[in-house]
Amino acid sequence: MTVYDIAKEAGVSPSTVSRVLTGNAKVSREKAEKVRAIIKKNNFKPNAIARSLITRESRMIGVILPDITNPFFASVFLEAENYAMSLGYSLLLCNSMGKTDIESMYLRILVEKKVDGIIMAGGRVNDTKTIKEHADEVIEVMEQVPFVIVNGKMTGVDSHRVYTDEAHGIEQLVDYLYRLGHRRIGFIGGVKGITAMDIKLKAFLDSAKEYGIECKNEWIVPGSFSIESGIESMNELLSNRDLPTAVMSVNDFTALGALKAATKRGFVVPDDISITGFDDIYLTDIMTPAITTVSQNMMQIGRTAVDVVVNLANGNKVKKNQCIKTSLVIKDSCAINSSKR
Repeated sequence: MTVYDIAKEAGVSPSTVSRVLTGNAKVSREKAEKVRAIIKKNNFKPNAIARSLITRESRMIGVILPDITNPFFASVFLEAENYAMSLGYSLLLCNSMGKTDIESMYLRILVEKKVDGIIMAGGRVNDTKTIKEHADEVIEVMEQVPFVIVNGKMTGVDSHRVYTDEAHGIEQLVDYLYRLGHRRIGFIGGVKGITAMDIKLKAFLDSAKEYGIECKNEWIVPGSFSIESGIESMNELLSNRDLPTAVMSVNDFTALGALKAATKRGFVVPDDISITGFDDIYLTDIMTPAITTVSQNMMQIGRTAVDVVVNLANGNKVKKNQCIKTSLVIKDSCAINSSKR
């Protein structure tokens, strides 16, 4: 059954049926009830694409993420999806696998599908130095649909942003370790040139200087953001004769790797060395010991990003930059420094 079939049976025009389907008030009560009765009798469900052509709304939001296997991105998406569904929207998940060419492909696809907005995290939006071609591509997309960046920023791109105060999260960790008596702290993981690394490392070095904490160059070991990288970086740090009493990790995956490497080398965490993470993914709770970390408030990130897109799609004014607070989550991987180091 089509709109035309319903119109013929009801004795009205197809445009009248369309107005009933879209909730337009410019239909008499008698005609509207007649149309609804026929729709109900035939269990008619309008085609979503056809409906979007009428309403100019797809009720769909595209979400481009770099790695859906990462619990941080998966949790943000899950919260965003639950919230979007409560508002009558569906999310289209696009996993770029950290590749800019796949990001470009998804940006084109989402625009072609006439989504009501796009949320993007990771990848090009996390590059400290923005590549002009990448920025130009996003600007072109922004001219067609609302666009929101999560935890990133692109030079020359005046996009709406939802981001966490990562620097403050690091400051909280340094303050906590200092109060436990740690005066020698290392930092592992992350890739320089990625905002998630650069922001945290700068905040760590600034805080260490403020608190008078020693941090030798050999105690700063970059890598990436994976568990494997955490193992490699921690092993490199622990190969030094002179060691810190605590090690901060760029994220929880790196902290998990650091914990594994330290334990394998015979260190007892936290008695011999304290370890911290960042993100507060669920895996930090099931490890022994559970890892002290920083919550980025993933629920609020997802909900806020969806709110921004929906409001922009409906023509409402929205604050350009929305900062989500981070919070220290104390678990079992840090202890009072009782060593002579």
